[in-house]
Amino acid sequence: MKIKVLAGSASEEVLREEFQKGKKTAEVRLGEHFLFYRYFIRISAVAYEEIQKAYLRIESGEVGEFPLTEHYLMLADRQEKVHKLRMEHPEDAQEVLAYLGERFPAIEIGHYKKR
Repeated sequence: MKIKVLAGSASEEVLREEFQKGKKTAEVRLGEHFLFYRYFIRISAVAYEEIQKAYLRIESGEVGEFPLTEHYLMLADRQEKVHKLRMEHPEDAQEVLAYLGERFPAIEIGHYKKR
């Protein structure tokens, strides 16, 4: 299994070990130093220390006649890159946000429009 690091750095061996030990929350695994996101066979990792802001994004639209709603866990890192992680259920994203808010007070939780 290959893990792509989106923000932060660690060896492949350390990432694999932390991924295996991490707490699973739907598509996300919460490790000790990294948040892992699994989409089909791809696994991405973001170091908690690199996350500045995290929030839930909901996009709505239509596919033909059918309404469609997508949920994304959005993570903004120190390099001002925003990582868009698709979540199946908004409750799972809220659980991850609650975990981040409890464990990492430096991370800004929620999205607020600039005035």
